[in-house]
Amino acid sequence: MRLTRFVVAVVTAVLTVLPMTGAAAAAPVERGAVALDQISIGTHNAFRGAGSFERFAGVIGWQEVNEPADRAKLDNRLGAEYSTFYPADGPAKAVPISWRVERFQKVGSGSVRTHDGEAGVTPARYVNWVILELRGPGTRFIVVNTHFISGAWSGHPERQARWNRHYQILRDKVAELRQNHPQQPIFVVGDMNRHQAMDLPAPIQYVPVQGGGQVPLDHMYAPSNISHTQVQRQPQWGSDHHAYLMYATF
Repeated sequence: MRLTRFVVAVVTAVLTVLPMTGAAAAAPVERGAVALDQISIGTHNAFRGAGSFERFAGVIGWQEVNEPADRAKLDNRLGAEYSTFYPADGPAKAVPISWRVERFQKVGSGSVRTHDGEAGVTPARYVNWVILELRGPGTRFIVVNTHFISGAWSGHPERQARWNRHYQILRDKVAELRQNHPQQPIFVVGDMNRHQAMDLPAPIQYVPVQGGGQVPLDHMYAPSNISHTQVQRQPQWGSDHHAYLMYATF
């Protein structure tokens, strides 16, 4: 018994001081790779800049930030704690994406027009996205933000062709992002202007609002293969839309 204990003690001491190689050396890396990180994602239609642009999530997709004055208000309200992606195309700037610079850094972004505008009907519409990296662990994820034409499903059926074109371009862009970045979770947020969940490429699914009820005009989508909460309805904060918030862990 004493000899056995002595051998175990010696072997333990040797393994402690010798450098690890092969599979044994990789184990700590694997444990670090699956470390859990929680993020918060929000969406809010700012009602043509009338909203107060609250700092209610780590990443926020905004809609109706239409004018330069609206964007100046957003930047001033969020301050140095956030950075915001404004695409180069003027009308696309109405659907920016903001993130906390202390937690995230942008490593990619883009924008695509879904259809042209028409005076008295709709501005040109866009799908915008950012690829963000979590500072420290280096985990990357993608947030897509958009705003569909209004009234297509409530009094203006002649607008449905534009809505459907927007939907197809959104689906195609999400599928492309998933193909190009298969390891990065994709979240989709925005004002979809329809009380019906959309079908997006798997595993991205609509996330219902806590408490049930009708699907709101503002939607949030997340991968079904990662842990996330239901969507939480927030105050309107000066807008005619509620803000919405969810948490995800990966």
